Amino acid sequence: MNRKVLIALLIFIAAALVVTAVMVLKEKEDYESDDYTWSANLDAGGHDLLVRGAKIDAIKKNLPGLLRALNRSDKDPESFRTPKGSEPLGLPKLKLAGITGLVVNVEVINDEFLTQRMGTSGAEAFLAVATFTLTEHEGIEGVNFIFIEGDHAAPGLYTRETFLKKDHWKIME
Repeated sequence: MNRKVLIALLIFIAAALVVTAVMVLKEKEDYESDDYTWSANLDAGGHDLLVRGAKIDAIKKNLPGLLRALNRSDKDPESFRTPKGSEPLGLPKLKLAGITGLVVNVEVINDEFLTQRMGTSGAEAFLAVATFTLTEHEGIEGVNFIFIEGDHAAPGLYTRETFLKKDHWKIME
């Protein structure tokens, strides 16, 4: 093969690798924002507002991507599990446990934080944000949360209607 052709080919491959690496790093960085998930906010009237992230359309066909965005990490959710007998390490994370029909089953890692430490409003906001984000996926209509029931949250099937039928939740238009 001609030396000039070989050099050109190597430069092309190196440039492609750099572009790919930049795109991967940008994707990971962006998952730390609310742009890829729904978020919960309070309005002046005391209503809980659900706000759709501006970039959800970019990942809504990618269920693992939606979970990474909710977890704000591309690490295995299991790596966030608090060892037995220790204080919870922080916010709950979601781990895909499977899909049954139109329902995604997710295990809540660090469920004690969700059920005992976030308060009722915080736990409900967490479940609402996760439900709305995961039901962005065209094949998902409900989320089955798997965790041990506590004072502020109960496991089970949640849909968008679960939250919209409550008077205090509104969707920001």
